[in-house]
Amino acid sequence: MQNPKQAFTLIESLVSVVVMAIGFAGVYTLVSTSNAVMNDAIERQKLSFQASEIIESLHADQPNILEYNGKDLSQCNNIKVNKGKEDQLTRLKAWCQKLQGELGDKRNQDKRFIRVVKTKVGDKNVYVVSIELSGKSDKKTVFMKRVFNAN
Repeated sequence: MQNPKQAFTLIESLVSVVVMAIGFAGVYTLVSTSNAVMNDAIERQKLSFQASEIIESLHADQPNILEYNGKDLSQCNNIKVNKGKEDQLTRLKAWCQKLQGELGDKRNQDKRFIRVVKTKVGDKNVYVVSIELSGKSDKKTVFMKRVFNAN
């Protein structure tokens, strides 16, 4: 006389382990991808904050705004300003050091530039300020532009 009992066979157990392993692999992939995307977003946000800080400082220092034109914030020791513009040099070096602290040293493809152009729009003179910051990868690039009235 046979005793019919229901039980898992070895094959059923292996199939359930494989299904669970695939599920865990999917969850792991999802978490690692979301972490990478989150880190990219955080880096872009830091760059955006730094660019906004630079723009606001330039807005506050409009009489000397052209002193910032063409400055490369990638190498802090190579920043030069005209004689008597030590305040501007201090700001530029502080921005440069902050960028290096957050992003590390500049790589070949990184951009850390300030451009200021005085132009005429209609009958008004304006300054067009462009800030371009990138770091760690090309996906993390911030380009910000503002227009200020030139008095």
